[in-house]
Amino acid sequence: LSNSARTDVNIENIYFDSADRLLQRHRMALRVRQIDGRWVQTLKTSSESRVVGRRGEWETPARLVRGRGTIDLAQLSESPLPQLLAKQDGSVKLKPVFRTQVQRSQWTVEHGDAQIEVALDVGEIMTVSEDAMRREPICEVELELKQPQHDGAAKALIDLALQLLDAHGKAPLGLTPVSRSKAERGYQLLSQRPPPAVKASANGFIADTTKKSTTASVLRTVIAHGVSVLTANIELILRYDDPEYVHQARVALRRVRSAIRLFDRDKKDVPHTLIDELRWFAGALGNARDWDVITDETLPSLGKAMGVDAIKLIVAKAGGKRRQARATVRKAARSSRYAALVLDAERWSMSPVPGVSELIVDAAAPALKDASKKLFERACFFAALSRPRQHRVRILAKRLRYALDLFAVVLPKYVTARYIESLAELQDTLGQLNDAAVAKAVLPRLSKSTQLKRSAALRFDSIEPDRVHDAERRLLKLSSSKKPWQ
Repeated sequence: LSNSARTDVNIENIYFDSADRLLQRHRMALRVRQIDGRWVQTLKTSSESRVVGRRGEWETPARLVRGRGTIDLAQLSESPLPQLLAKQDGSVKLKPVFRTQVQRSQWTVEHGDAQIEVALDVGEIMTVSEDAMRREPICEVELELKQPQHDGAAKALIDLALQLLDAHGKAPLGLTPVSRSKAERGYQLLSQRPPPAVKASANGFIADTTKKSTTASVLRTVIAHGVSVLTANIELILRYDDPEYVHQARVALRRVRSAIRLFDRDKKDVPHTLIDELRWFAGALGNARDWDVITDETLPSLGKAMGVDAIKLIVAKAGGKRRQARATVRKAARSSRYAALVLDAERWSMSPVPGVSELIVDAAAPALKDASKKLFERACFFAALSRPRQHRVRILAKRLRYALDLFAVVLPKYVTARYIESLAELQDTLGQLNDAAVAKAVLPRLSKSTQLKRSAALRFDSIEPDRVHDAERRLLKLSSSKKPWQ
């Protein structure tokens, strides 16, 4: 940036919405901005939250009232806002809800054939209400593609962001990719409640998949969506302690990694370095998730069944381990390594689809048949298997489930739903076995009491046969169920 001219401006934004947050519910943000003595109004729309996002934008002059800017709906006639307001019962009153004030330093950079505006914003978000003023600091770098507007130029944004990460050599900038806009953070400041986790639901990963989609195009869509779910939840992990954020971020990466195994079997499409980095961050999330389950579910359930007060001390120690695991995730999320992982994944998801790529409708049956075969071959004589081999069966069941989710668009709905239901029941049972095995393994790290460890082991051993029998029963049921791919 040292070779580009720098401009410094003070910017004040006032965001408007109705009392029932009509615009927020429809993923719109309406603001009036004062910049260089001018007042302009801008409506932004968004259908998704992405680190590299595409938003609709309509900017027009604002109406001046006693020297202050306010909304002029007549100037926004070409935007979606008038249509939305017309659908409401009665008139909708738009009023200020929060505002932002920032000192912006900006540069215009020529990067390849792209013109990119780089803006450093330092300031704060403030609520507009009669009760106590709430504030949240802003310190962010925003890259905006000015021209040309195409995917090739969008990659230039990522390349420039990657350069910024390494701009200081051995002391890289502490930049973390985020997908939430200032408007979204403003609404969060108003609510004063932690937002819900962004779900890594199956439908989100295949929303754009059709029977004519190729495996390579689906893989790119899956990775792009998985990264958006990951970054949204990581941003929340950095602020709050809800275990569901960890869980959903982990599921997102599991779905991404499962899709890579499924659609890039020859390992010629996705860069190996990206696969390695996904594995690295998934490991940090996995450890944090394990301690969440141990602390919140396994140990309290054990204590309730045993009636042992001493278990409270173990739960407290497990809570300490959980905080350490969560701190490890947060440290990783603030690192340039994580930032590069997100940016590299975003960039690869924009890469051209190979000229020869199999249609998803043709890939479904062979892939699912192979995944099913691996599961049932490994699950043979399940009760006699060692714990590591039983755990392997659990992993293969999960991979079959993720594969079914990815191919759902080309499978018969009813049969697939029934099969997934049976598979989910099996996964629950296998998950309970795994949770018990993990708890037994970590108990020595939480307590020195031989009596307590012996009592806990006896408790686990007493319920294990029933769970193993239940797993075998569900495996048998699943093996005899009608296969959606046949």
